[in-house]
Amino acid sequence: MSFIKKPPETVIREFQLEEPLANTLDSYAQFIGSTPDHVVTSALRFVFWKDKEFDRLHKEQKKARKAAQPAEVKKP
Repeated sequence: MSFIKKPPETVIREFQLEEPLANTLDSYAQFIGSTPDHVVTSALRFVFWKDKEFDRLHKEQKKARKAAQPAEVKKP
């Protein structure tokens, strides 16, 4: 097992932002020496982490999906 894990897979998404928000995003990314992609990813992680109602719903949905999956049958 390696000490350094490979980075998570990324997916390209396209969003439209209001111009003032896009400008602020670019300024903030420059301020912290990063990229707009990193800022958006970090902001979304923060929102999802802070929203306890969403977290509860998300966990319930994951549990329901897992329960709906057929059980694995081990072959001898």
